[in-house]
Amino acid sequence: MKKTIKKVVVAGGGLMGAGISLMFPEYGIETVLYSVAEKDFDKAGKVIDKSLAALVENGRLTSQTAEEIKEKIQFTVDKKCFQDADLVIEAIPEIMDLKKNFYEEISELVPEDTILASNTSAISVNQLSEFVKFPERFCGTHFLNPPHIIPLVEITKGDKTDQTVCKTLYTLFKNMGKEPVLLKKDVKGFLSNRLQFALLREATYLVEQGVADPEDIDRTIKYGNGLRYTCSGPFKIADLGGLSVFNSVAKYLYSDLSDEKSENHLLNELVQEGNNGISTGKGFYEYQESDLADEEKTRDAMILSILKTEKELLA
Repeated sequence: MKKTIKKVVVAGGGLMGAGISLMFPEYGIETVLYSVAEKDFDKAGKVIDKSLAALVENGRLTSQTAEEIKEKIQFTVDKKCFQDADLVIEAIPEIMDLKKNFYEEISELVPEDTILASNTSAISVNQLSEFVKFPERFCGTHFLNPPHIIPLVEITKGDKTDQTVCKTLYTLFKNMGKEPVLLKKDVKGFLSNRLQFALLREATYLVEQGVADPEDIDRTIKYGNGLRYTCSGPFKIADLGGLSVFNSVAKYLYSDLSDEKSENHLLNELVQEGNNGISTGKGFYEYQESDLADEEKTRDAMILSILKTEKELLA
């Protein structure tokens, strides 16, 4: 199994694929962005340009380094790129048949010791491994959007995954300044989505019950819980607050929390009405046409500022 990654192929020219491809050239890794259609690279190129510009504007990269990264990302529709890949990260649409066809074909093209990884955020790693030749070299690598900024990478070990694969990727991402976490077994939604949707379930329930508006719930997280989570996380927060206190509150509160099992009623209602969030101009909030770029730019700047502050404090 590969222990040194010199060439990575990111499969998928969408938002996540483009963002993932940005991470590797800076660390001397040959990087190829593969897609099935040349037209996909128009959008991918724009994503890369915008992302690099934001990194330069926020002091994460110099203009020269950004230009060098851009020049080093190879774009191709030629499957020959897989023949000498050390690592393939699949970031194609979350459609089972597409992924099945991809892995069945690519498994035959890459060397036997090439690590294959999926950026899926929804599909079981064990299920995908059924389509992979030599499934011991396959695992999940779930990045969060924007992947070139968010440090977290969730490495999911499938039932057949060789432990060496997880260790190799953990070391690789750690050396790249990421914060990898290892899931010892496959679970729906992995860590980040399970935690995110547990919070969203309660948040929408509180709106449905007339307790508070979305704006005030967002402020509660942004200026309260979210700040603490940035610094600690739920287990450290409980330790700092006193486990006896948290134990008492849990016994008092748990029976009153939402335990909806079928669907998120508020989300479903909004989607049925054609409200998809910022892309349609309305979701929990209303948006103008220019808001998408502004929201993304502000978000990226805030994340980079927080990460920079953390780094300086821990130095």
